[in-house]
Amino acid sequence: MVVTEAVVCCAALAVVAGCRHVPDDCTESVAPFSGDRAVLPGSPCGAAPAKAELLHESGTLALFSGETAEDTAFNEADATERDYRRHNSLFLRRRKADGTDEWRLLLTSGSDWRAADGMDRWDSSQAGEVRGHFKIRKASFGLDGRHLWLVCDTHTSLYSVVCSYDVQDNVLKVMIDGDTAAEQPDGTILVTGKKVYLQDENGEPDGAGLCDVWITPDGKIVRKSKPVKING
Repeated sequence: MVVTEAVVCCAALAVVAGCRHVPDDCTESVAPFSGDRAVLPGSPCGAAPAKAELLHESGTLALFSGETAEDTAFNEADATERDYRRHNSLFLRRRKADGTDEWRLLLTSGSDWRAADGMDRWDSSQAGEVRGHFKIRKASFGLDGRHLWLVCDTHTSLYSVVCSYDVQDNVLKVMIDGDTAAEQPDGTILVTGKKVYLQDENGEPDGAGLCDVWITPDGKIVRKSKPVKING
């Protein structure tokens, strides 16, 4: 990973499912997501989270979805809740030289990240939905060692949103709707499953379709595939 100057400020004291937000001395000249970092971002956890599922691994670090105690309580409050309405959280695991694991909670429902400046009304609304009902589907480390690329459910069954999370500044930005956020060698991010509205040869509405788009890290679409019409 590319080494960057980073200052990661941890949140104020709070307890979330065995994970404590504590003010660490986080000033180091290494990337926030670096196995060499003395103190990683996020809140320390005493053990692995419930229902941990691996999302992405890079060297000694790995991203997992899992449940805090609050997530589990929310999910069990109504047994009829559909899967897309359930909560989970994003965790970071570091595999130490002695073979033990260090776990940290990165993002969860109600987290105190700052919403990115410049988002339009739709993006801002989705960012609020992500914060209130956090459910991570996919996550990966950015090549700069500072960002995460996320795909989050929005507490509906209609679509997911692609987000970037700047761990250094604790800023989350909703970029676009879609099913993947795969960083490419040229620096673009491939987003599949972007919904578009189609027109016929006369310019009349002709239903909806899905396409793949390539966006810049600030969310600008630079190219896209031919849409495939959604049947029904």
